[in-house]
Amino acid sequence: MKTKRFTPFMVALAGSVLAVGSMNAQETPHQRDSLMSLNKNAIQQIAPGQGHAAGQSGFWGYAFGDYAYMAKGDSAGRGTKQQYKGLGANSAAIKTPNAFEIRRAYLGYDYNINKHFSAYALLAYEGDEDVSDNRTVYLKYIYLKWKNIWKNSNLRIGQQATNSFASDYNTEPLMGYRASEKTIMDMHGMDGSSDMGLELDGRLWTHMGGDTSKVPTFIGYSAMVGDNSGNNPVPAFTGTASSLAAVPSTSSLTINPINNTTDNAKKFRGQLYVNCLNNTLTVGAYADYINYGDEGFHDLNGKSSSILQQAVMTQKVYAVYNSKWFGVGGELVMQSMKNGEIEAYKVVKGVSTGTNDTTTAEQMGFSVFAHGTIIQNTLNVFARYDMYTPDTKYAFNANETFTSFMSNVSSSGNGNSYKETFMNFGLDWTPTKDKKVHIMPNVWYYGIKNGYGADNLESSNYMLYRVTFLFAFN
Repeated sequence: MKTKRFTPFMVALAGSVLAVGSMNAQETPHQRDSLMSLNKNAIQQIAPGQGHAAGQSGFWGYAFGDYAYMAKGDSAGRGTKQQYKGLGANSAAIKTPNAFEIRRAYLGYDYNINKHFSAYALLAYEGDEDVSDNRTVYLKYIYLKWKNIWKNSNLRIGQQATNSFASDYNTEPLMGYRASEKTIMDMHGMDGSSDMGLELDGRLWTHMGGDTSKVPTFIGYSAMVGDNSGNNPVPAFTGTASSLAAVPSTSSLTINPINNTTDNAKKFRGQLYVNCLNNTLTVGAYADYINYGDEGFHDLNGKSSSILQQAVMTQKVYAVYNSKWFGVGGELVMQSMKNGEIEAYKVVKGVSTGTNDTTTAEQMGFSVFAHGTIIQNTLNVFARYDMYTPDTKYAFNANETFTSFMSNVSSSGNGNSYKETFMNFGLDWTPTKDKKVHIMPNVWYYGIKNGYGADNLESSNYMLYRVTFLFAFN
């Protein structure tokens, strides 16, 4: 069996934490308040379960959608899990697909039980349909929060946001503009945005002293263990839940690729970050691990192969700076699956051995993003660029045939994985003083660069012109 050593992304984080741990902020209290308003300005930066006024009970919600006009699409319908995948395949019948659509609608309720406990529930529409093709909602979050279970730490139990990208001080709320697009991890299904389980978060250290009018530097953490079943109940435990095997391949749900029914495997997630410079700079790292145990496989010829361990690990580092007038950030993520691919023939020094072998499947991507203020509290500009490789070993390798068990790489063949590029840029206009309404004209581009795949398809792209709208209520 071939193995490949993980490249540790988080080694440099400890040095970064120590380097910035004692920094003092530079902005005035007025600027800090303006920054807080700017963070709330995007609405999508509201953390799950925090949509209503802190410490109060009440309903809250928001929705976003677009008028989208597709100028170009990929006739082969490629593009892993991005939201317009396959739309270009209809270009022969519909030359310029266009539509008005809601992509997300949230209705949440926060209930403050007492000073120690609070409860959160959230209904969500995110493109789901019932049997009659009507829009339908589902229960995205339902959890209990134990506040200050010990000093500066909170415990959550139930269906909740994962700490892979959607939690506080993580890339989704720090980047903002979720209304325009998901984060790179979410877009490519590296983890779900919610899961059933236990989560503990808080602060490990806070810098004491200095200017008390400014937000102190602190080191935060989040640790979670969950079912890795997304929003789906674990089959057989509810008595009515259907098997996860029925989840369509187009779903963004990250499911257990080995055993799609009841499973003992649990996913362990961890996040560590430092927040400094008066709440403007956050540097963090995230990792997760799930071990599916030993599984038996068949090779590409249908013959039984040996029993092998399969485990998935994700590593991510990120840094984001947000000030009153601009913000900039980036993240780098890699996910591997041990024994995640079977090669039809092992090639040694260019010569086929005629035997099958397994290897670790790997996918990798990075994302950089920025926004700036043109007119304070009225008009912003934003931009983003991603580069993503679904399979780092076979994207440009024509010598070996493989089958991948990674949920994101659904095809097999002679190196028919693609390198994919995403770009998005636009304006964010806020016409109301309360900043709960946003209109965002933007350009959405997704490029697919073919390797030496057996399908012999040329490189292509999706190009959409959109007017995105967002409104909030609480």
